[in-house]
Amino acid sequence: MAKSNQIKYIDGFTESAWKSLVIKSLRIGWPKGIEEAETHLAPSKIRTLLLGSMFEDTWPYDLTDLEHCYQAILNRHYAWLCSRNTLHGRGYADKFCDMADEACSPRGTESAKVMARTITEKTSITWINPRIYNCLYTWGSVPHTDNFVFRPTIDTGWKGMPLNILDEHTLEGKFKKQKVTLTSGHYENHRAIGKRVMNEGWEPIQREFENDRIVSGWGQQSKLF
Repeated sequence: MAKSNQIKYIDGFTESAWKSLVIKSLRIGWPKGIEEAETHLAPSKIRTLLLGSMFEDTWPYDLTDLEHCYQAILNRHYAWLCSRNTLHGRGYADKFCDMADEACSPRGTESAKVMARTITEKTSITWINPRIYNCLYTWGSVPHTDNFVFRPTIDTGWKGMPLNILDEHTLEGKFKKQKVTLTSGHYENHRAIGKRVMNEGWEPIQREFENDRIVSGWGQQSKLF
């Protein structure tokens, strides 16, 4: 394990943990999580992460709606963004996951580049991170005409970092070998979230998230958690 002074920590957690908090807070519908991450990350990083989540989770119904969502990101209207029902609660999770191989293929990447160029020409969005081209490709390929579909949000304030945030996309999760959590963005977990939400609604999974274990930061401590 690398010594803590060799790793960049931000208030006890790695940058990857705070980034994960942004993405997973949007996914589960927790505005206060994004607001907390704002105090630890640069505004430009928050904007980039949330824009990526538009294609991985929120799925605006057309370019006009995408522009509305982007303006909400710029104006920090996180409660509104979190109230937007995601692909999981609208019946698209299986389609999203079934297209994984196609979306991650060279052809999918090339198609996503064209989609990204169209978006930058027709909206005020100037750049889309190539790392989410697979999600962009699927969003642009699957018809979805339902619009302004909302869901309940989590109103709980910040109590500390939920363990669910620290999956293998974070340094903390890799160290603890915590690969997939309740809110992870792995393809099959997107499918699992979708199945659960379509059967139970959002409240049960949101309550489970609220009751998650809170962990202290790694930082200069001798061990994590």
